[in-house]
Amino acid sequence: MSASDEEIHALVRQEAGDCLQRMESNLLALESGAGGSAEVDAILRDAHSVKGSSAMIGWQEPAALANAIEERMERARESGAVPSETIDPLLRAVDALGRAVNGEEGVAAPLVEELAGLAAEDGASRSDAPTKGGSPTKDAQETGSPSRPTAERAPTIRVDAAKVDRMLDAVGETALYHRRLEHALGETVHDGRQVSEELDAGERLLGELQESVVQMRTLPLSTITSPFPRAIRDLASAEGKQAELTITGADTQLDRTILDGISETIVHLLRNSVAHGIEPPAEREATGKPPAGRVDLRAHQRGGMVAIEVADDGRGVSAEVLARVGEGGSLVDLLAETGFSTAEELTEVAGRGVGLDAVKRSVESLGGGLEVQSEPGRGTEVTLLLPLTLALMRVLLFERGSQPFALPMTSVGRVVAVTDTTSLGNRPSIEIEGRVVALSHLGELVGGAAKLPERAPAIVVESLGRRLAVACDELLGEEEVVIKSLGAVLSGLPGYLGAAILGDGRIALVLDPNHLLKAPAEAAAMDRPEETSEQPAAQVLVVDDQFSARELQRSILEVAGYRVEVARDGREALRRIAEMPHLDLVLTDVQMPEMDGFELLEAIRADEERASLPVVIVTTLSDEASRKRGAEVGADAYVVKNEFDQEALLETIERLVGR
Repeated sequence: MSASDEEIHALVRQEAGDCLQRMESNLLALESGAGGSAEVDAILRDAHSVKGSSAMIGWQEPAALANAIEERMERARESGAVPSETIDPLLRAVDALGRAVNGEEGVAAPLVEELAGLAAEDGASRSDAPTKGGSPTKDAQETGSPSRPTAERAPTIRVDAAKVDRMLDAVGETALYHRRLEHALGETVHDGRQVSEELDAGERLLGELQESVVQMRTLPLSTITSPFPRAIRDLASAEGKQAELTITGADTQLDRTILDGISETIVHLLRNSVAHGIEPPAEREATGKPPAGRVDLRAHQRGGMVAIEVADDGRGVSAEVLARVGEGGSLVDLLAETGFSTAEELTEVAGRGVGLDAVKRSVESLGGGLEVQSEPGRGTEVTLLLPLTLALMRVLLFERGSQPFALPMTSVGRVVAVTDTTSLGNRPSIEIEGRVVALSHLGELVGGAAKLPERAPAIVVESLGRRLAVACDELLGEEEVVIKSLGAVLSGLPGYLGAAILGDGRIALVLDPNHLLKAPAEAAAMDRPEETSEQPAAQVLVVDDQFSARELQRSILEVAGYRVEVARDGREALRRIAEMPHLDLVLTDVQMPEMDGFELLEAIRADEERASLPVVIVTTLSDEASRKRGAEVGADAYVVKNEFDQEALLETIERLVGR
């Protein structure tokens, strides 16, 4: 298949996907009674479109199945009724059509035969009962219009998401270059009025461009909600229940990456609402509720965050469970305990003790938080609080141990100076507006224990009703930054949302506020005694050809108290080793230009003076042959980047340097 054929096939699949979503939505509307002739006509148009495009490129199964759907809906339009018993096979036909478009074979024939049989029955008898929506033809006659008016839509184009990401990267690098230029010019910016004005104008234009590109990355919640009504329908039917899903705020915008990350999470919560919350019809009627349960999916902006709420009017959490919420605890923490379940029996969708804990981890990994409210007999509401975008973030920059860090401004309550401290539960605390707030310094939370300066500033971190004052060395100010991924080296590292490159070239690690707030109660006091030993901190050489990986490893090690030097490849590393008589350990990548990590290790082991120098390999190569090669050339430890664990690495380094 040529590249042009592949592009055409991809385009047909994409357009067919849009048609199938509309067909499913319109069939559900007909089943619920909310649809009429407009929905029938729309299904006909979409089936015809899929049939035509599939036939054009030789996809026989999709064309045959789309034709069967078209014929069934044409007969419904002619007869003026959509028999209720045809909705389910039509929905299954739409599902099969989706699989056929994506290349699955043998799915069309059974459903084509089933739909043809329904058509034959319909031809023999016109007495089929219409759906709750009534006669489509009658609807059209009463309204005087064959279909609903369609709202005018702005023209749109399809753009590969990777292209938008590349554009955002380019804009971010341009903004960084602008800041570096301003930093390099120094006092010239202040002395030269024209230079200053030009730089200001350039910064405004860059800001507008950056905002436009970020908006291209955001999509409405509606881009992921189309499967949800069908999922609720099928699950309620399987559970012997009745449930209706209402979606509001579907036009709320979110970052594409966040939408991709929360789709399964929302489906899980919707399933929980039906499986755990909504009662069977008889039970609901006995308590004065309508037989059909209500599930609401709502989205709206809440301050600088987006709130997505999944609520039901079911049985709610029992009074016994609510009584287990201890003082200072929360319902979400209890329900998210591993193994905890409110289901009375084990089914395919409930009772296995896994679920809300995974939801909580997923939301917090995106820099958000989770709230749960419930009332016995009245229902449950779960709220996902999420950032609008992960690409661009307004942060507060600060330093600890000469390493810059950042916190999202949405989680920063205030900044105070640490003067007098009190003790609460054997932990240092400070008083803010009559409330006692626990106090920690960043070294306790991410590593390192250097003494704080006098009157150290403390940032009050707030999220979901929890507060913690985090002391640091110095505040650097508020700034809007482009968030970069931590990459393969630190992709699984908890506690960080990403990294940002500052105007002076340094990398600021963006901290996850929820992770900070989970600091253990037994953390050491703020002013730990300084090390009494005169032995200097161990010295580590980090060797990696990727700037981001090199600098991020440096940041982690420096915060942990090590003295760190860097090199870009094996050859430069050998020169640095010769200049460092007190070097304690080498941390090296494998795939590098000039001299790779294996060759570097061989050279170190061949040097009589440095033959015993500990060397840890950190690489993306996970195959057995590479691991064996590492052992053969004398690596003391072998770490695969996509399995990276910060604590395990630091423990390995501590063991090897013996300090």
